[in-house]
Amino acid sequence: MDLSIFEELYAQAIGREALKYLPRADVREAAAQEARSAALQVLTEIKTILDDDTLDDPACFRRIDAIVDAFHKSGISTIRHDF
Repeated sequence: MDLSIFEELYAQAIGREALKYLPRADVREAAAQEARSAALQVLTEIKTILDDDTLDDPACFRRIDAIVDAFHKSGISTIRHDF
């Protein structure tokens, strides 16, 4: 999902406002744990891609493309190789 800069900032603002209405520490901690888990999953996938010798090419296009795919699968937008 490609968001404009405004939309990304708007989503962040909504998130900050939502946190104001989720005062229970257990709800906030559960959301934070989910975010940490998702981030670790993406980083683990990127490390696997970087260590994959079958994706070897001089310009590293295949590695970059695989990393971009990992971001897209995780809902993180990027315009790199967006075709």
